[in-house]
Amino acid sequence: MWLNANVPVSFSKKIQWHNDISYRTLGNAITPLQYEYRTGLRYNINKVWSVTAGTAFFFTKNDFIKEHKEFGREFRLWQELAYKKNITQSFQIYLRLRTEQRNFAATSTKASYNANRYRIKMQTQYQFNKHWALQVADEYMQQSASSILSFDQNRLIVNAVYLLPQQTTVSAGYMWVKRPGNISQHILNISFQKPISLHAKQ
Repeated sequence: MWLNANVPVSFSKKIQWHNDISYRTLGNAITPLQYEYRTGLRYNINKVWSVTAGTAFFFTKNDFIKEHKEFGREFRLWQELAYKKNITQSFQIYLRLRTEQRNFAATSTKASYNANRYRIKMQTQYQFNKHWALQVADEYMQQSASSILSFDQNRLIVNAVYLLPQQTTVSAGYMWVKRPGNISQHILNISFQKPISLHAKQ
């Protein structure tokens, strides 16, 4: 299960502070597998294009044994180019290109190392009425480590979105993650988003 909270803070129509946190569980239990905090500064070029750059901090369990308590630390720099457009009043498309410079600290079982990851996400959203929408997305990732570029993972996502006043949303859905070695991961994804505006009465 991935539990996410997103709180973007707008300083103006052009400048926004990105914030998201995530708690990810190990298997079906509430035992933590990973904690994440991502932050950055977004610049809205116009109504459809934006660029973002920032940092992220990940703490990931060193193995899948519940009794073990060691977490590995990862620090990331990330950059993003995004395109978001309403095709009709009900239908929206979203494209995102993201690059990440990943820095993994040493643990008791692994040496430190660095990697670069490249991500492309394509998402559609259809709004049925005032309160409900459906999101379908796919995100493909390649990673370069030790000068070798290889497939990292692919995420297929389907979310039901409940729309609240003042652009606040709650979504829940399913994510299928395909990893190297024909490994699949099945995730229940629950997210809360609350935009905050410091330049308008919202």
